[in-house]
Amino acid sequence: MTTDASLTESGAAIWSPILALPEFVELRRRRRAVTASLGVVAVGLFTSFLVGFAFFPEVLGRTALLGIPLSLWVVFSQFAGTWLLVYAYFRLSRTYIQPAADAAVLAIELRHQERAA
Repeated sequence: MTTDASLTESGAAIWSPILALPEFVELRRRRRAVTASLGVVAVGLFTSFLVGFAFFPEVLGRTALLGIPLSLWVVFSQFAGTWLLVYAYFRLSRTYIQPAADAAVLAIELRHQERAA
């Protein structure tokens, strides 16, 4: 048996103490906030697309914006909206989630060094 309480006999990490670190909790909170909010937007975009084509096909077919039927604008918005969400996810990952990930990695390394000493 090892003297380090965070390791098993094989040397594999026990995750419970790591998951309880405040930096790791903050990382999980930030990731959950980003994925949940972008997921809600994606579901809303898709739901509005389905509702529009299921219940208002005549409006989407007759109404024209700049000479293009509204149905084509709705289809394009589905495509463009998806890529906009992808861009938002990558941007938020880099600017909002990554600093928390760096802090969590540092906290885990410091914890490991303290346990080793």
